[in-house]
Amino acid sequence: MEKIKQNKIWITIVVIGIIVIGILLAMLHQQKQNSPEAQSSSYVSSAKASSASTSVQDKNNEKAYAKKAAKMKGHVYSDYFTSWSKQDFKNWANEYLAKPQSERHQDGVKESFGTSTSWENSDTNMTYPLDKIANQIQTDGVATNYYDTVKEFNKANPGFNPDDIKK
Repeated sequence: MEKIKQNKIWITIVVIGIIVIGILLAMLHQQKQNSPEAQSSSYVSSAKASSASTSVQDKNNEKAYAKKAAKMKGHVYSDYFTSWSKQDFKNWANEYLAKPQSERHQDGVKESFGTSTSWENSDTNMTYPLDKIANQIQTDGVATNYYDTVKEFNKANPGFNPDDIKK
């Protein structure tokens, strides 16, 4: 009988020891999950999933924008619709550069290029964007950022919603 009591005590001690070890292991596991390394890997996997989702959304947007652009009419300069053709730009560049520099480099000399905004020279600030545009047209035969069609504009700027082209 005495031997059974001793065995029960040892079994109780061993069971309590196993429970304590189990609790300590659970606490250690919990602590590891809350460590910066564990959170960092969780953040990285979350960021990758988010990036993949964004990438898919961007591709879908680009496809939708391409369809919209194919249906739209008009010429685009910068991010504005323009009434000017390539030839209008060439004619303007020739006329502009034919003027003496003193006439071109004055405050208030500006051009809208058939858009709703204007590009303006400033002698005060010594900035002459019209000179750069005219010289570039004469060199390349067309203005940078000029597109004959909205579809061409979309090919160069696939992530740009054609509805956001300013009128």
